[in-house]
Amino acid sequence: MNVYFISGLGADRRAFSHIKLSANHQAYYIDWLEPEPNESLVAYAARMALQINTQQPFVLVGLSFGGIVAIEIAKQTGNPQVIIVSSISHRNQLPIKYRLAGSLGLHRTPLLYLIKQGNAWVHHLFGVRSKRLKTYLDEMIQQTSLGYLRWSLRSILQWQQTEKPTFVYHIHGGADKIFPLNDEGPDKIIPRAGHFMIITHAKWISDIINEILDKSKSLD
Repeated sequence: MNVYFISGLGADRRAFSHIKLSANHQAYYIDWLEPEPNESLVAYAARMALQINTQQPFVLVGLSFGGIVAIEIAKQTGNPQVIIVSSISHRNQLPIKYRLAGSLGLHRTPLLYLIKQGNAWVHHLFGVRSKRLKTYLDEMIQQTSLGYLRWSLRSILQWQQTEKPTFVYHIHGGADKIFPLNDEGPDKIIPRAGHFMIITHAKWISDIINEILDKSKSLD
């Protein structure tokens, strides 16, 4: 099975460096594109989908904002299996304060500059404690342009998906502070794991992903 990974906001394939697929699955990585001025999320997902060989069966794995993009890609490519990690499957999983921020347009304010600085508050939100992970997070934030950061936050806050698609399997951390758990929970919760669990709990997540992939392959 071909598996296409989409990293989180501004991150790169290093986010999946500890995820190990079993021998009968092949990993590919979709690179982020700089959004066009006023580009819709639907149009952006269509451009991202050009990196996928849709002539062969595939599964999408999306991390954080990459999960949202993976869902939008799947809706345009025949709804393959989508696995999202530390993400949301529909807008009702966004905390009310996020939805309010979107309606107020806070993604257009100078608050973005605070995120770009990378500080103890950001480290706390992402649940990173080690010096290595803090350094990686800071690098990830610094390499993300303000234009891309503003566009992606707007896309998250104004996402119109109102219910969980049937093709989505959602893995989430019980201690995620970016997307806290709510009543409309995920399919699999990893206790005490934060938003960076793709690295801190990679073995656990790898096992879950491989189990889902093996089931998907058996149905081909």
